[in-house]
Amino acid sequence: MGRHTFALLAVLLLLSGSAAFAQAPPNVDAAADQVFNRVMSPYCPGRVLATCPSGAAETLRQEVRRDLEAGKSPEAIEAGLYQRFGESIRGLPRTDGLGLLAWAIPAVVFMLSGIWLVVWLRRPHEAVDAGEGSKAPAVSPAILERLEDELAELS
Repeated sequence: MGRHTFALLAVLLLLSGSAAFAQAPPNVDAAADQVFNRVMSPYCPGRVLATCPSGAAETLRQEVRRDLEAGKSPEAIEAGLYQRFGESIRGLPRTDGLGLLAWAIPAVVFMLSGIWLVVWLRRPHEAVDAGEGSKAPAVSPAILERLEDELAELS
């Protein structure tokens, strides 16, 4: 029974070790994807690092993965990339200083548009009157008399 217990413990230890190993890469992958999608590629203008097909971008992505596996935080890696390549690779505006305006202005415009829409929808709308200035065709008195006669017959 000692051999079976030892074998069972060894199998359980291997399974738990492989489960821990299998869980580490998704965390690294998720953090890497976060960095790749928040940073513009210094090698492909107008593209985030995640979609740049350049060989240099692939090297940079591997470097970011190695840093994440070494325990660096995504924020520290991004800060290092901004320091290395400049602020022009920032994919999202900063949340302080003038960058805060890039977040606040669209939100304010959206709210003001919503308020304007609610006010406009709640105000009473006037019916369109086909008066003298109207381009509606005039109806002759003979046709109106005939219409009244036919309506009287129906009732």
